[in-house]
Amino acid sequence: MLPAITSLLALQDLETRAEDARRRLADAPVKIVALDAKLADATQSLDAAKAALAQSRAAKQDLEKEASVAQQRVSKYKEQLMQAKDNKQFHALQHEITTFSAEVDRIEGIELERMLEIDERAAGAKAAEATLAADKKSVTAEKAAITADAAAMKDTLAQLLTARAELVKTIEPRLLATFEMVAKGRKGLGIARAVGGLCDACRVRIRPHLYNQLRASDQIIQCESCVRILYWIPEPQAPDAPVADGGAPPDPAAPGA
Repeated sequence: MLPAITSLLALQDLETRAEDARRRLADAPVKIVALDAKLADATQSLDAAKAALAQSRAAKQDLEKEASVAQQRVSKYKEQLMQAKDNKQFHALQHEITTFSAEVDRIEGIELERMLEIDERAAGAKAAEATLAADKKSVTAEKAAITADAAAMKDTLAQLLTARAELVKTIEPRLLATFEMVAKGRKGLGIARAVGGLCDACRVRIRPHLYNQLRASDQIIQCESCVRILYWIPEPQAPDAPVADGGAPPDPAAPGA
């Protein structure tokens, strides 16, 4: 393998690791925002549960007032019933007593429903409060981990950039410019391995004579399809495979190549 190819492979490794560090640094604030949103949602859920509970309790209090008023009227009409002067007045008072007694029963039935509703909403508020407490604890831990990782990635990126600056000094400027131009247009990948007569990056077949030149490792070859700089590493042979006789490399276009 040409020394220049070895240097480019080392450069590609540095670039890949640096890009990963940049990505993780960029993801850190996004993750923090997502965690804050998670807490906001849990807080909002708790506030809604408390508001619903308060609403149910207020409704129950209103019903208690209504029941009290209706009960007072029943008591009042019962007192008047004892002083009725004739049957007409007696029956009229009985009618009022029956009406307001039914109203008391109706209100007390709704009160029972409200009590059950209050119990349910109280349990919901308690669960929402527990969820918020758990979320606060987990979010605090996750934020600490994200912050620590971001700090580590910042240091790692600085080290990688220093190593890159030293490495590029050893690479021929024109070759470096080619690598950087290709990498910029090919998602950061400026060099690719040739395997079985194919560019392993774009999977396009390499012309036989170029593949043979690549295997001879005596010049820089670029993929004619994706223009990445190519390199070739012999594939490991099975233990019982015959040792190559050092002759001309086989034509990859030939059957079985």
